[in-house]
Order: sequence, then C-alpha cells, then structure tokens
Amino acid sequence: MKYSVHNIAAALLLTSTAVLAQSPSQSPIRSIEVGLKGGPTFVHGYTTIPAQPTGIAGVTIPQIDNKRNGTGVGYTGGAFVRFNSYNRKGFVQVELTYNRYLLKQKTNVTLDVNAEPSLAAQLPISFAPGLLNATVDITSESSIESFNVPVLFGRRLLNNKLRAYMGPTLIFVNKSQAERSTVGQVNPNAAIGFAAAIAIPPTPETTNLLSSREAANLEVKRFTWALEVGLGVSPLSWLDLDIRYAVPAGGVYKDTNIKGYLGIASVTAGIKLP
Repeated sequence: MKYSVHNIAAALLLTSTAVLAQSPSQSPIRSIEVGLKGGPTFVHGYTTIPAQPTGIAGVTIPQIDNKRNGTGVGYTGGAFVRFNSYNRKGFVQVELTYNRYLLKQKTNVTLDVNAEPSLAAQLPISFAPGLLNATVDITSESSIESFNVPVLFGRRLLNNKLRAYMGPTLIFVNKSQAERSTVGQVNPNAAIGFAAAIAIPPTPETTNLLSSREAANLEVKRFTWALEVGLGVSPLSWLDLDIRYAVPAGGVYKDTNIKGYLGIASVTAGIKLP
C-alpha cells in the first residue's frame, strides 16, 4: 500500500482549520488543560553499519548499508497536561506516553561465508577464509517500545485556532528487537572445484537489541532524547487533533560509528477532560 504521511497530515489540518474558520465563537481556554491522546506513528529511515571484525584472520563483515523499505506503522498513547499563559497565547505541554516505533529496512551484501556461522552451515565441508563468498538479501523490522516524556513549548496562532510547538522528548526504552530474514546464495568458485551455487533459503532471526550479548554493536540505548515539532487544532472544545515530527537527536545506538537517519511522524487525537 502506497501512502504519504505528509498528505494525511495536510488533509487533517486543512479540514480541521476549515471547520474552525466556520465556527462563530470559541469556548474560553482554561489555564490548565488535562487530557488523553493516542494515534498511529509512522517511521522511516536508513542505517549505515561500518565494517566489523569477526575474530577470524582475514575475515570481516563488510559495511552494511540498510536502505528504507517502506514506512513502519506503530502507535502512541498517553496523557497530557497543558499549562496556558495568562493571555492564553503561550503554553507549556508535558506528556507521558507509551509508544511503539517500527523501522523497516533492506540491504544486499556479499561477504565471506566464514563471516557468518549460518552461511558456513549451508556447506557440506568447511573452507578456508577467502575461498568462498555469499551474496544475501536481508530485510529487517526493528522495533522500539518506550515511555516518552515530551516537554513542549508552544504558541497559539490565527486567533487561537492553531497551536504550534516544539521541544525535547525524553525517551526511556522499554523493549527493542530486530526481526530479520536472510535469503541468497553461496557463490561458486570453479578454481577450487566448487562449480555450482548453493541456495540459501529464507532464514528468520530475532535479536534482542537491548542485550549486548545478542546485539553486539547494534545495542540500542536505554535512554535517549528527540527533538519534536508539531501543529495542532481543536475543531471542538474538547477535541485536539495534532501532527508531529521527531528526530532522535541523542542517537539510537550505543555505537556512535553507526550512522543514519530516523524520522518519526505521528497523527493523534486528544480528548480534554472536564
């Protein structure tokens, strides 16, 4: 399914703003607003993992360039408190939410069969390093579940019809794992009498990204922070509709040599409590 988060967000804001523009009057804004909110998250990005030694002389895992493989859909939900200024133009909003983010990626890589035990296991006998390589396609879905504490500073615009805000979000990771599927072939080498390729069937694997033993250099931080920006409207006095975009400025992986980009969009509906 092809869709655009930006189109969804734009349609939401335009529709809500049009409704507000037709409203003859607005309810007074309270000094403190409390509510519940929730909605889907949309994640996209890519990751570049530098070459890694294997402990076997002359064998390394080459650089892996994970590319975007669609948009991962997750969720966010929680509570918010909005402290409005005396003139109701400015506000500070603090939240506590539970979130699930899903990043979909894919890559193609050629490496020595001795670099990965699961590849060497496809062969009837063992071969010395440098004699045989394999070409594999890897698809992965990496997820993070976290408690987030956004602290957002904002201002009302367009006669209080539009809220614009930004600020840091503290991210406390509760769970993180990667689900991978590897498929490909062990390539032939006629020079050593290995004339035919051997197919590598789809091989699933799940890794706990909070475990240094399982994840190795892909271990995810248990705490990080993001910079978040957003826009919101209130078509009804008790209803908030918001779109946001966040980037983990504090990084995701403990290994700072891993580079890439992670963008997190969300569309939420909030109900203000009486």
